Amino acid sequence: MEERRWMPSPEGLSGGILGFVDKVVSWMVAIGLALIALVIFIQVAARYVLNSPTVWSEELAISIFVWVTMLAIPLGLRRGEHLTLDFVTKRFSGTVAKSIAIAVAALNVLMFAVLIVLTINLLPPADRQLLAGISGGLGIPAKVSWVYAAVIVGGALSVIFSIERSVLFTMGRITVLFEDPDQLLIEELEHELAAEPSGRRDPGEPGDASAPNRSKED
Repeated sequence: MEERRWMPSPEGLSGGILGFVDKVVSWMVAIGLALIALVIFIQVAARYVLNSPTVWSEELAISIFVWVTMLAIPLGLRRGEHLTLDFVTKRFSGTVAKSIAIAVAALNVLMFAVLIVLTINLLPPADRQLLAGISGGLGIPAKVSWVYAAVIVGGALSVIFSIERSVLFTMGRITVLFEDPDQLLIEELEHELAAEPSGRRDPGEPGDASAPNRSKED
């Protein structure tokens, strides 16, 4: 049986500092999801069990959700697993398809760069605003700019990972710039089914030669 690691590195991608950053961000996303579940549990228990709803839980859950989302985006980009429209690229092959993929990646980088610049311009006014629920309920002077910072960090990582994947794609280290998540899942399931011992197949399953033939009268 294959040994599964908690945070496996994406196949074909470079390791080093970017691989380390990938693992750190992956753990941050996992911890963030756990914190969201915990905060929402506290919110529901406080409201319906203790009859004393909290004023900070919803705002904290939303803030963590923004961070989780913006950190998960670059992870998907590094693995090439975001949904894409491929009805154009399917019509071409070879150099043309490769050029289109690189152009799409360049547009992604440009979009995130513009998003970072616009968000940076919003930081000064956001730094003067407090998150009322967290500040009042927990006594922490949480600022709106803390949430906006997630867009800058996630956007910067998205730019870096998009450039990394494009360079490796151009060098031939990876064969496709954008993976098909559905096809990857199908291939993984087929691999797991092929690895199962034949003796575990239940009698009567489709494809089992030992299953008795049933007559039409049955």
